[in-house]
Amino acid sequence: MFKKFLSTLLCPIMLLPILPAIPASAEKSVESAEILGKWIWGSTIADLGADGAEILMSRCAAEGITDVYLLVKGTGGKLGYLKTQYTDILTRSDRDVLQETIDSAHKRGIRVHAWICGVRDETYKASHNDAGMWQYIRGRDNITINPYDEGYREYVGNVARELAAYEIDGLHFDYIRYNHNANGWSEKDFENLAAMGANIERVKELVETTWGYNGRTANANYIFSAYRNGDPDAVLIAQYRRNNVKNFAKYVIEQAKSVNPNLIFSAATMPDGAYDSYTADMHYGQNYSDMAEIFDYICPMAYSGSYGKGETWVAEVAKGAIDKGNRVVVGIQVFENVTSSKIMAEMENIRKLMQDSKYGKDVLGAMFFRSGTFEYAKATFDTVNKIITVKLENTGSGNYTKVRIEGKNGVKFTAAAIGEGIDPDTTASVSSSGSSVTFKDNGLLRGGKSGYLYLKYEGEIDPVKLPLIVRIYRSSELLIYTAVCDSSDSIADMGKPEFPEPEQTTPETTETEETAVEVTSEPISESDPTVETAPEDHGENKKPSYVLPIAITAAVAAVGVGVAVLLKRKKKTK
Repeated sequence: MFKKFLSTLLCPIMLLPILPAIPASAEKSVESAEILGKWIWGSTIADLGADGAEILMSRCAAEGITDVYLLVKGTGGKLGYLKTQYTDILTRSDRDVLQETIDSAHKRGIRVHAWICGVRDETYKASHNDAGMWQYIRGRDNITINPYDEGYREYVGNVARELAAYEIDGLHFDYIRYNHNANGWSEKDFENLAAMGANIERVKELVETTWGYNGRTANANYIFSAYRNGDPDAVLIAQYRRNNVKNFAKYVIEQAKSVNPNLIFSAATMPDGAYDSYTADMHYGQNYSDMAEIFDYICPMAYSGSYGKGETWVAEVAKGAIDKGNRVVVGIQVFENVTSSKIMAEMENIRKLMQDSKYGKDVLGAMFFRSGTFEYAKATFDTVNKIITVKLENTGSGNYTKVRIEGKNGVKFTAAAIGEGIDPDTTASVSSSGSSVTFKDNGLLRGGKSGYLYLKYEGEIDPVKLPLIVRIYRSSELLIYTAVCDSSDSIADMGKPEFPEPEQTTPETTETEETAVEVTSEPISESDPTVETAPEDHGENKKPSYVLPIAITAAVAAVGVGVAVLLKRKKKTK
């Protein structure tokens, strides 16, 4: 079946639309699953109104989404569900967005994972200051909680049991790590390290020299080089952090399993662990071999734009994670510092990796950070009549003013027409070479509406190459992800187009992608030990945090839809 699937596939970027998602009523495991995911804030659904879950899950179903990861405990610490003993810290008390999402998603065969931020919790820190992680110089000046704090572990374990009592399909961990090497240095930490046999004076010298504390000249590689070279005290520091992270995760998972042993457990992880375990261990206590023992799969946040990497990097991160024993759903950046073309190319690289004889069976799919900040298009091919239908869904409030569709890899356009939902005054022009079509009108597609564009094309669709890119504009170009599907699964999307003669023929032009992104945080140097050092600012109702090596924020313009794989082996035994 898998060979037939590949040979007939006309979804060169998005694999899932021609495959049904496994119904949520089926056994809740990743066995034989196709995973195409989105991280979703609860506020994204609530802001859509009383029918927000229905609206968004309907969109997700149309996009081929199989798994949604709904934030129910963000870095702010508020809880996004009603069936809880902690009623004084609810995000909202008038509705249960988690239950609404479960109801709307499950009837569409979409799995729901409750997403919790692990050791970042502003609300808990405010009322339990002693649980806070200690910055080496300034003390407990941030919202990160010590993973070994017994009171906090018990609290998060209670939250996990409450969530497991819902009909969720999985529990998804974020911030399951330390936030920086300069954090985690209370007197209790030194006592614990001494009990492990560490020389505390040497430990202090390692930290102070690395970050330039107490009059020392900073050498940012000092503690990491010591660890690489087998320095016994550096090794103990890394092992101590790893143990604390592992023990926290295992405890919370055990609590959830006590209520529902069939849950899927996953985690958003820093990408560093895939290729630099020394940095990941020492900074975060997040070791990928440890993660493989704990979680059913991990979601490396391979945010190439924030790390200054090329489009093939996502596949390299996935391979590194798999080499350390993990199965992966690759986290894709769909916000600042990327373009629509790059996103599509990254998805193509993931798709290629899924066909790899060594790695393919362990690449479960891809997921996008995050829903509610991107626009979406779906291109459906009728390969018999040589017609492409492009379905647009304007999820924002502003009108689309222009749509430019570019043919790739031998696809040329000969005619274009507008369909239902598109403003009748919209003009369509085919470029002189046939390589692009441009639709224009100030009210081309109004906010909150969907509409259809039609194109006649010539050429053959190569199932392993990108056939087209859809670019959409309001005041500037948006980040767009385009699902590309064979008409055999999407007849309802084809419509009955009537093609007039093109109104005008335009010369070929090259347009530079621009993204309308609201920047909410400023870049901070990696050497500053007070801030986040990687792109994992996922929490709803949070203060800004920063990234390594480039600071980012998680409120972004983005795109979504993804990729899938048919697994060939059974779920791992823990």
